[in-house]
Amino acid sequence: MFLCRVLLLPLSLLMGCTALTLPPNQPLARPVSFRGAYEEFPSGLRLVVHEDPRLSRVTMNVSYRVGATDEPEGKEGLAHLVEHLTFRARPGGERALRLSSLLLASGAEFNAVTSYDGTDYFFTAPPEQFPLLAALEAERLREPLAHVTEEDFRVAREVVVAELRQRYETSPEGAQQRWLHEELLPDHPYGRTPGGTPESLRHLTLEDARAFVKAHYTPAHVVVVVSGPQPSDTVRSTVARGFAELTAAGKAGPKPPVRRVPPPFPSELQSRQPMVVRHGPVEYPRLWLVWTVPGLYSGMTPQAFAAEGMLGNRLSTQLAREEQAHSTSVSLEVLDGVTLLIARIDLMKKEDAEDVADLALDQLVDLVRNSANLSGLTVSARSSLLTNAFMNLEQFPVREATRFLRSTGQADYVQGWPRQIREGLSRDLGPYLYKYVRRERARMLLMVPEQAGSGRAVVAERFAPLAGPEDFGDEELILPPGAPDVRQVARPPGLGNAQRFTLGNGLQVVALHREGMPLVEARLWVRTRTPDTGAELSLARMAVHGSYLSAGRKWYHGEKVGARTELQLRDQGQPVLAVSAPAGNLLHVLEDMQQWMWDAEVELRPFEDVQAWQVRELEREASRSDTRAERALLAHLFPGHSHGLAPSVEGAKTITAAQATGWVEAELNPDRATLVLVGDLPPPPKLRDQVREMLGRWRGKGGQVVPLSIPPGPRQREVVVVDRPGASQAELQVGLRWPELSVEEDAAASALVWLLEHQLGRQLRERLGLTYGVRVSHESGLRASLLRVRAAVERSAAAGAVEQILAELGTLEAEQLPHEVVERARWQVAREYDLRFRTAAAAAERLLELERLGRPADYWERYPEAIAAVTPEAVRGVVRRLGLGAEVMVILGDAAALRPQLESAGFQVRVLERMAP
Repeated sequence: MFLCRVLLLPLSLLMGCTALTLPPNQPLARPVSFRGAYEEFPSGLRLVVHEDPRLSRVTMNVSYRVGATDEPEGKEGLAHLVEHLTFRARPGGERALRLSSLLLASGAEFNAVTSYDGTDYFFTAPPEQFPLLAALEAERLREPLAHVTEEDFRVAREVVVAELRQRYETSPEGAQQRWLHEELLPDHPYGRTPGGTPESLRHLTLEDARAFVKAHYTPAHVVVVVSGPQPSDTVRSTVARGFAELTAAGKAGPKPPVRRVPPPFPSELQSRQPMVVRHGPVEYPRLWLVWTVPGLYSGMTPQAFAAEGMLGNRLSTQLAREEQAHSTSVSLEVLDGVTLLIARIDLMKKEDAEDVADLALDQLVDLVRNSANLSGLTVSARSSLLTNAFMNLEQFPVREATRFLRSTGQADYVQGWPRQIREGLSRDLGPYLYKYVRRERARMLLMVPEQAGSGRAVVAERFAPLAGPEDFGDEELILPPGAPDVRQVARPPGLGNAQRFTLGNGLQVVALHREGMPLVEARLWVRTRTPDTGAELSLARMAVHGSYLSAGRKWYHGEKVGARTELQLRDQGQPVLAVSAPAGNLLHVLEDMQQWMWDAEVELRPFEDVQAWQVRELEREASRSDTRAERALLAHLFPGHSHGLAPSVEGAKTITAAQATGWVEAELNPDRATLVLVGDLPPPPKLRDQVREMLGRWRGKGGQVVPLSIPPGPRQREVVVVDRPGASQAELQVGLRWPELSVEEDAAASALVWLLEHQLGRQLRERLGLTYGVRVSHESGLRASLLRVRAAVERSAAAGAVEQILAELGTLEAEQLPHEVVERARWQVAREYDLRFRTAAAAAERLLELERLGRPADYWERYPEAIAAVTPEAVRGVVRRLGLGAEVMVILGDAAALRPQLESAGFQVRVLERMAP
């Protein structure tokens, strides 16, 4: 048993400070205690328990020390395929239920991930389900492929091929990430594709899978991490009982855990390498700069994160003013043996690649040379990382804790990771940057758009159609005892306890004290006038960003205290300032909001930077086929309404700083604003005083906003194909309109979403292997909402997939579902309900949603009763409120191949041609 304490800076240092005195510019939080346990069983299986009584759910990660780098030569993709196959195992016999069905029946949220270095199976569920789920994971380890048949193998392989297509073809970013590894790390274990290739998958057999699990799915390969409200002793006993003989020594005696020897660090570059140029499925030139830096097992991950932040800030600042680049981003890919520091720069023209690369590399030289500035940046990076580490503990990161144990041998992630940050960033980052992030160590890849009509490499040919595809419907209708009373699981979240008060200037405040981690989540939302044109929407975007940037040039605490701050635009350009910070820094958060709202002037220089960035971004969005598909869907679903508006490039070019200032003065006023605060807040009287002192002097009268009109709906079915020449996959989106729904209708709509996703997934994924997955969502908006169905399928199956989606909807309208089917959907909605409120950030978003959509304060408290009241009649009722017959279908893919088959199926098709890069 261990007891850990996390301490950023005790609030006792603030004693004597008044409400008007700002504390030091550094992360502040009270001490937090964590209890946990660690055990290494005689079998080599290791268990880490994180005990947190405030949690409402238990999360478990079962990690196997085997990944893509462990696959035999020529059998790439085997680790990932095995992951899929384990869900098709039948632990109780050849006629028993599949493991996936048993997991579904429990109501747990579960998934799995195969990476280069490991395979993780994880779930989150109510605590009372933990013994069952632990036993199911033990069955996976005991016999991973129990009663898996050749037919199971073939279906799983089809699904994996579909996943490859979705990940590496329909997603341009996925394809480029794959090529980064292949081109820049040739002949290295990290240079292969984690999911394999179609050719390697085609040659795999069920016997290969059985040999693989026999070698790698053993207790000594496994780390189990559990986080939940139960006492550590209880969790330990449950795991030991569920895994039983899997924790004991074998006939040969105790076994040590399998230790990782990571792949070697890539060979050192002696000079700057030439830029690799590759044509591919991208719609604009993209430059990638990649540095290999020490991996997870080196203990130098904090330095890599600090370098990521410094380089990202430097590039975004310097390249934002350049006419050669649209946008930049910097990210990390942390692997066991190497970490990739990746800079992505979207170019205006491919001819500028070398110049932009030189400019980007110069930023690193400037960083290293300016030691005084670098020292301050290192301190700032340390504060930010410590705050992020602290905030991430609100939902204990079980997968990260697993990797930390494997790489360091330390079970105490809570204290160990912050200690690694402090030690790694205790000195100037200059030596690290000079050694690993030099100009000559950069690997460069330029992705250039392929010529229209040139076609794309097909990820795989279709396998033979399945003989006698299985119907999984009956077996997945099982429910655990007591499931019909969903109120035992879906409980009121307590958001109705939020206090509401209004300041003298009209600012509305919603504050919810939440026990647990000393964090605060703040959301400042302003109800601005609804734009009528794309130009007005562009004005709102530039005015908001220009005013915030102007204020930030003068005063900004967020970065200094490690807060996460994001300025978002929602609901037709309405601004939301979202801030996450340690609770002791609430005054800093309010002070930053005060400074922004007090200074309405949009200064010329910040505005010019914002305008140049916005114009470039809008031009890039206008040329991207996925953005065009999204805009086409909304424009047809909400014809002539602000919900369907897109910002105007030409309008953005003509806006002036004076116009932006006028918009800010007219729109950003306290009587239109709502501040939502959630977390470890001061007592109500003190909180009121603090908010009043900081934001009570914000002045301005914007007047009432004209209520949004009810959006008109489409009058007939619309089919739009957005051309992506040569694509072998078709990305489908089907949208249908709903009016505003009551809480009872919303609960029925949630049940419908689960039923539709489940049924379409079973048909298109499980039966036919046409897609990696189907996603169905209900998206609520002001005065209207929509049902959206998404899937990526082989282009030859596009018309059939669309017909299947429409047929399922038609069936749901024409025929009332059996009671037990709706009961199952109701159970799933109930089991997932509390996930909407798990964190302070989630609770803040749900409270903000009430304000944005004009819902009553007790909406979420009444929702469990609404779930319990869902009936077959209620589900059929919300189906009938959909605009069936007036669906909008947008298909992104090769128009030359898609249009004929869609027209042959009786659809009238409109094609949006591909825009020139």
